[in-house]
Amino acid sequence: MELYREDQSVVLRYAEHLSGIDSAALRRASLREGARILRLPSFHQVDIDVLDLSTLSTTGTFKDWVACVAVARALAAGHRTAAAQSSGNTANALAAYASRTGIRLVALYPPASRRRIHPRLARHPRVDFVEVQAPEKQIKEILHAATCAVGVPALPGAHDQFEGNKLRAYFLRDAARAIGHGWDWHVQAVSSAYGPLGFYRGVAEADPAVPRVAPRFLGVQQEAVTPYACALDGAIAAPEAAMLEPTLFRQSLSSDLIDEMRQVCTRTNGTVRCLPNRHYLKWEPHAIAMLSDVGIMVTHTPDGQPQERAGLYSLAGALEAISDGVIPAGNRVLPVYTGGSGPVTDPYIPEHVVTAQDATPLVERILADAA
Repeated sequence: MELYREDQSVVLRYAEHLSGIDSAALRRASLREGARILRLPSFHQVDIDVLDLSTLSTTGTFKDWVACVAVARALAAGHRTAAAQSSGNTANALAAYASRTGIRLVALYPPASRRRIHPRLARHPRVDFVEVQAPEKQIKEILHAATCAVGVPALPGAHDQFEGNKLRAYFLRDAARAIGHGWDWHVQAVSSAYGPLGFYRGVAEADPAVPRVAPRFLGVQQEAVTPYACALDGAIAAPEAAMLEPTLFRQSLSSDLIDEMRQVCTRTNGTVRCLPNRHYLKWEPHAIAMLSDVGIMVTHTPDGQPQERAGLYSLAGALEAISDGVIPAGNRVLPVYTGGSGPVTDPYIPEHVVTAQDATPLVERILADAA
């Protein structure tokens, strides 16, 4: 059962709360950045609602909010060219919003993320996707070197990551008022964790004169990538484990992100847990069925696998936490379905595939030609 929705744009609805962004640029950039809340069946006497940030979004993930904000800021600043590094979803979102505004975009991604790239977006004449055969850290270094050499911005900046995601707090504040209840737990699968960190910044910012009890945070990390869970929950890294979801890839985190997540968990009495692969795979069919029953359709690849598992990890992690007694009976939990209902796409055939050694000069050349 659907409880609440914003059909068109959460970004435009709460634009007044964004810092330093021209409203005309936001309107020009906006496509569709919707959201909705649906009631799922209770589980072990725990009420479950789900925050669907996929179905009503342009490219099918919560990254559209951030892309809208980042591209609008670049547009207002007069930039006509930009670059990005992504595991797929952010690159797709930036490609959609940059194309809409006429900004030329060059996006770098690792080979494991090729199946995430939308061919329709990659075919746009003002978009270049570059597959770089290198690990995440090195791709970031390549992007930094190229953008500094040519003098173009790298999107999205950390500020826009937080700004775009903080709007969730305003949406959920108004949803809770309309529905008649809030939530005891906010659950999300995390990589960099800009989503939940931005949300809790928004909670602190919204209605500061009215004391509010923030929901407890439960972060979920897949077994192969657990930097937050290791730092906060004592998990033991398992780098040999298979990576089931390539978008949840961030192995190396800054001390600032770790510290802010620790503060969020301390303040809300929350935590970040590792969900072992065999446990996740046990819960996956249940999570898909629960979502399907309320009209959230999980997109599958031709071989029958979910096209994206990040949103499923949130719900599976919540079910595991309920089963383990971490989330007790009588609580109300809100897993965040960040993506997974995007369009079915044909396999992407890359135009540019380069080694780490050749990537910087190629990217500099594309950016210089565009500029």
